[in-house]
Amino acid sequence: MDIGMILMGVQVVLGVVLIGSIMPQDTKSAVPSQYGGEGNQSYFKPKGKQAFLARVTKITAVLFFINALVMLLIK
Repeated sequence: MDIGMILMGVQVVLGVVLIGSIMPQDTKSAVPSQYGGEGNQSYFKPKGKQAFLARVTKITAVLFFINALVMLLIK
């Protein structure tokens, strides 16, 4: 197997996990109310499912970016 094909498969899996972790999150915005968001909600930390999904999203996004850079350097 070629390392490029393995990295491409990892990229697809990371993309699916990223989509799967973003879609069920609430649509509350951290934009202040003067710009049309709910400013007072941005001070509260998410709990439970939302905290888990936020953590998974951040980790997966970093891995997705790193994998994309490695794929670029290999080719």
